[in-house]
Amino acid sequence: MSHNKPYPMECVISCLTYVTLGWAGIVILVIQAVTKKQPTQFVMYHILQSIFLCFGFYVVSELFGLLSILIARIPVINLIPVLLNMPLELLYGLSFIQAVCYTVIIYLALTSLFGKYSFLPWVSNIIIYWLGGRR
Repeated sequence: MSHNKPYPMECVISCLTYVTLGWAGIVILVIQAVTKKQPTQFVMYHILQSIFLCFGFYVVSELFGLLSILIARIPVINLIPVLLNMPLELLYGLSFIQAVCYTVIIYLALTSLFGKYSFLPWVSNIIIYWLGGRR
């Protein structure tokens, strides 16, 4: 595990990768490939994690959409997707699912902005494995 403190620009780039759902990370990777520079371990960790989470969110939302179509035909159980996506006044009009997603994004963006390696169970373990077991 690297104990070097990341530069402020690395923290900003890492934060932007989460806020833009991985798109800023892809742009940074393309720029660094063109200029033949190797990204730091800190930046690479957050870029890979944001891209992995964005892809995972897309897959889960597609599966949830298909499951909702199937569940819509079953009485009483068909209320579950409605309740999870219903806007709640307590959450300022966000649904429960939206609130969870925004909370995770804010957590990841703030921890990377403060120069920390944010940790999400299972997801971060995969990223650490991809990076060769070091952070």
